[in-house]
Order: sequence, then C-alpha cells, then structure tokens
Amino acid sequence: MNSKRITAGVLVVLLLVLLSWTFIGGVGDLRLQVLLGFGIVLGLVYAIHGRLSEWILDLSGNKIVADDAPGNISPRVYLPILGAVVLIAVIIFLVNV
Repeated sequence: MNSKRITAGVLVVLLLVLLSWTFIGGVGDLRLQVLLGFGIVLGLVYAIHGRLSEWILDLSGNKIVADDAPGNISPRVYLPILGAVVLIAVIIFLVNV
C-alpha cells in the first residue's frame, strides 16, 4: 500500500466523521450529505483499487484524469494543502462545539 492510498483512506475516515456529524448534529442539508457520500465512495474506490475505475472516468467525460497523467499536480504540492485545509476544518469544528 502506498502513501496515496493511505492518505485517501484517512480522508475517507474524515469524511465519514463529517457525514455522521451532519446526521447527529443536525447540521447541513441533503445536498451536503450526498456530496460527502459521493466523496466517501470515490475515496474508498481509490483506496481499495489504487486508481479510479474506468466507468467513473468515462462517466466524468475523462475530466478526472488517471494518476499517471503528466498534467497532474504532484502529491508533494496538494497533500500539504489538503492536510492544512482538514486541520483548519477540525480547529473550526472544535472551536464551535
């Protein structure tokens, strides 16, 4: 298992926590819950298979590119940014509770 799949798994867990909070805390609406659920499904597919399925790529009109495409941003760039966003969201959540 590589670091991308582990990171996707951790993000899936965070999305699950946020989704459960929308139900338990009564925050958000159906659109937010559907968006979180869709993110969870995509993250699980990536974490399990290591890449997105071909039917997902076809459904998106190939706008979601495969991991080996040279136009993708390096994980060294987007993972720290994504981590910082998650950290900020957790801090905001803890301050508001």
